[in-house]
Amino acid sequence: AEPEHRGLHGSPDPDAGATVGGADRVARFRSSMEIDYQRWKDGVGYDLGVLRSATPRERDEIERLLLARGVRDWRDVEALAALDTPRARESLRETLRGGGPELAHAVTRHAPGLVDAEARTAILVRALEETDFFGGLTQALNEVRSFHPPAVIDALLRGVLRRQGGPQVHFAAMLLHLHGKADSPFDLKRRPYFLRFNTPSRTEREALFRDLCGRIGADPERFLDS
Repeated sequence: AEPEHRGLHGSPDPDAGATVGGADRVARFRSSMEIDYQRWKDGVGYDLGVLRSATPRERDEIERLLLARGVRDWRDVEALAALDTPRARESLRETLRGGGPELAHAVTRHAPGLVDAEARTAILVRALEETDFFGGLTQALNEVRSFHPPAVIDALLRGVLRRQGGPQVHFAAMLLHLHGKADSPFDLKRRPYFLRFNTPSRTEREALFRDLCGRIGADPERFLDS
């Protein structure tokens, strides 16, 4: 265990001993910010354990590292949320305003206290409309399971009708689940039905869309006429 360092009058010195034990915490955190392919593939974030044991001075240095880097992906969001300082929170608010749907959605996951229900809905709708499975759509669909106000349901319905390349398949599956018509967000027993939505034919898609709306009690004309 590290020896306790004390300041004036024998009180503990929170900034003493930053390198006691051999490893400098700031250097360790900086090293964890270097994401290689394996760490990226495994979804490994920065070393948040360093933040929990860092002195105030070290936390200031780590904050400077993060703010200088800027918010580039979910790891930066996660680390700034863990710091939870005024400057970190402001950086996350700026990300909400202009960081793109994937980063905005990361803020809702890691710093939900900064996002009210209206903003959360808008972020989730944008993610459903614009992202793909490698850009935040999987995380958005996971959130939909527990948070699906009417605007989110409408975004799923629009996506079933308009999106290409696979998202519409998962949107149809999610809608059936949310309306109590399937046992899970992608009920494998209904997989052949879901896969039918992956068609380039507008006529076929509209017929399937009408069928889906009939199953869940939605009005297809609201979307077909828009």
